[in-house]
Amino acid sequence: MSIILSNRVKNHIESIVKEHLFLDDAKSDEAKLLSRGLAAICLAGLAGMPYTQVAKYIVDGARDNGIDGVLYDSLRNKLYIVQAKWSTKGTSTIDTGDLRKFIAGVYDLLNEDWSKFNKRVQAVGDEISQGIRNDPEIVLVAAYNSDNSISPDCQAIVKEFLDENNSDSQEVVAFRPFDLKRLLRTIKTVKSGAKSDVDVNLLQWGEQKEPYYAIYGKVSCADVAEWHATHEDLLFSENIRNSLSESDINAQIETALLRSPAEFWYLNNGITAIADDVVRKPIGLGDQKESAYWKVGNLKIVNGAQTTGSIAKAYSKNPKAVKRAYVQVKVISLEHAPIDIANRITTATNTQNRVEAKDFLALDPRQDGIAESMKKLGIQYCYRRGERVTDIARGLDVQELAMALAVSSDSMASVTIAKRNAGSLTDPNAYYPKLFDKPLEASSGWELVRKWRAASAAVSGLSATLEGREAQLAVHGNRFIENVLLTTRGAITPARVAKIHAALKALVDEIHGTDCYLAVLFKNTKKCEALRARISQEI
Repeated sequence: MSIILSNRVKNHIESIVKEHLFLDDAKSDEAKLLSRGLAAICLAGLAGMPYTQVAKYIVDGARDNGIDGVLYDSLRNKLYIVQAKWSTKGTSTIDTGDLRKFIAGVYDLLNEDWSKFNKRVQAVGDEISQGIRNDPEIVLVAAYNSDNSISPDCQAIVKEFLDENNSDSQEVVAFRPFDLKRLLRTIKTVKSGAKSDVDVNLLQWGEQKEPYYAIYGKVSCADVAEWHATHEDLLFSENIRNSLSESDINAQIETALLRSPAEFWYLNNGITAIADDVVRKPIGLGDQKESAYWKVGNLKIVNGAQTTGSIAKAYSKNPKAVKRAYVQVKVISLEHAPIDIANRITTATNTQNRVEAKDFLALDPRQDGIAESMKKLGIQYCYRRGERVTDIARGLDVQELAMALAVSSDSMASVTIAKRNAGSLTDPNAYYPKLFDKPLEASSGWELVRKWRAASAAVSGLSATLEGREAQLAVHGNRFIENVLLTTRGAITPARVAKIHAALKALVDEIHGTDCYLAVLFKNTKKCEALRARISQEI
């Protein structure tokens, strides 16, 4: 069966994809054509882009360093790096040699060593560099026209790469096989005009018939996970944002679902979606409200992207638990609704005030005390929702104070948390209690924030003058360098920042090599502690 299905992919590449590919160096090489076609289908599916736009990101050819496609998706802050391999028999995946070469090329790409790449990679180099500066989620993808899994040896290589670059607290890199099933699903999506049609089983459902049609009810979280597995980010194309790969909110949703699946429906706000049409399937259930099946055309989630993404991630970890959970879903049909209703719903459901972890600081008497002390000095201190600093020269907010306390700490754990998850610094259920565990004198707090501002500006100023890996070191290592500036003697000057940067680069190259991924390094507490001990001697 694989060869029959592979021929469908081949026909699609030859009839639809081929005209968009660069083939000047492969006019009579069918294997190259088909491999590049796989890369194009893969990137089109992952990024939700047409082949005309994807074409320039297909970089397969001489000196591609094992990388066949690379694309930075700015909307989702994801960097997709693809290796594609066509199998004539439709049974092979990727081999260990190609995979090791691919991973070595990934490191060169992340370090912006463009001299090791061909002109097609270099042509999108600036775009990729800008993406790397944004500390994106790195997604390595193996695309192949087989329904087999990659070999155990290849799985071991992938695991080694993931373990080296991820930690228990944050997933920086991911690996996705893009197999025959996903290729066919993507091709179907492209041919159908990229629609996300789903079947919805509603429990305890209801209808709203006027002024336009909508349905609502409980849906199994396992079903929501299946929607995501089938359609992925296509579900969110009408939303103001996609599911965020890493956030405090996502982590909390996922934890709540895995720990207390039976209570999830009570604890979650639910999902709001729009659809081209909503039709009840005639399966003889009559008018009873306990359960009903609906055929929903082109479902788009306009509020609840984080809930959906978290459900999908939880399902991948513990399907049994997620199958016990339900979530409230509302689906509004656009079939007879006003032409602007989709935009109105999206705007309305995403602009309601939400209670964030930071909002609970308004109940903390420590924050009241800091505000009162700052006020006596003529300093405005903002820690409540809606407050804004009117004059930066005489004011600060709680996030700045928390950042300054973390970055100036003797604890490298605080410094890496400030880099890895700045939001947790003002979360009462996360790192906040550790930063504000002692009384803070207003004058010293204000002076500390001013010094941190100066240090941050100095490091940013240096990074703007650099390129390639040196610029990455200043961007990803900014909190580390700020810590050195704030905890050692000396004025905060461009010359001193440059000296620390140069010493840090030499140490990183010596200890971790010239190809380590810096975004990961400066979120690792133990590695940063070792660097911090050495750099004190160097400067």
